[in-house]
Amino acid sequence: MSESWVIGRGEVEYPESLLDLDRLSANRSPRQLHGRGDRALVAGLDPRRAVTIVGARRCSAYGRALSSELAGSLAAAGLVVVSGMAYGIDQAAHRGALGAGGRTLAVLAGGPDRAYPPSARSVYRRILASGGAVVSESEPGYVPHRFDFPKRNRIMAALSAMTILVEAREPSGSRITADAALELNRTVGAVPGPVSSQLSAGPHSLLRDGAELIRDAQDALDLLLGVGALTAERLGTSLDEECKRALRVVGEGTGLSELAAGAGLDAARAAVALARLELLGYVRAEAGRYARTGLVPPADA
Repeated sequence: MSESWVIGRGEVEYPESLLDLDRLSANRSPRQLHGRGDRALVAGLDPRRAVTIVGARRCSAYGRALSSELAGSLAAAGLVVVSGMAYGIDQAAHRGALGAGGRTLAVLAGGPDRAYPPSARSVYRRILASGGAVVSESEPGYVPHRFDFPKRNRIMAALSAMTILVEAREPSGSRITADAALELNRTVGAVPGPVSSQLSAGPHSLLRDGAELIRDAQDALDLLLGVGALTAERLGTSLDEECKRALRVVGEGTGLSELAAGAGLDAARAAVALARLELLGYVRAEAGRYARTGLVPPADA
């Protein structure tokens, strides 16, 4: 396990983006950042190359998969994914970035020397092992209290040029992060969801108030860096002919019978193709329906 380190406000390594918090009277920039992992990642963090992804702890399977996919594509494009290591959307974002071989930065409410919540120990270890970092304004050994989490959220908002909300009820701690980003004149994006879901209330409220619509990683990259400046394509592994045919038919919420008919496969073969596509990361499933992810087949596919 890496040793703890500290960067004080006024030191050359202190992230300049955090100083923007001094414009908000109630949210002064942290006096110190305590951390573990790659100190240089924090010291050299360019907010234009970082995206904060937050959302509900009790998220849906759809939200978890979408958060992971979004973070993975952004990390694969070279951006640092910032989140808070909480249950649900936050942990999915960290896992997605790690799965893509990218780097991710976790901002904790408690000390940086212990995973919080404790169930995030494996994510915590993977972040440190992969060249990422964990930071907090609290000293090592500090156990967080309820009021520490809103304070933590302002740091997540300040570190990145963009904050994206994926599933959240109203009100929520994730909305606090988005509101802090708005106060800091950062770009705020929201991922739309089913109108019947309470988990869509937070993102839809932001969209109604003028937040940017985020459908996928390309939307985020275009907003952050300019249209077409960087693509979010992630190449998957080669596919056999039946998987290729099935993948061409998959849209947003395709059912098995619809896919079988469109791909010219019987139900059994279509089910096998879908299972393989899901295993390889080309599609995600929820409630018996399938949708494509951002993974792209190689040229030979």
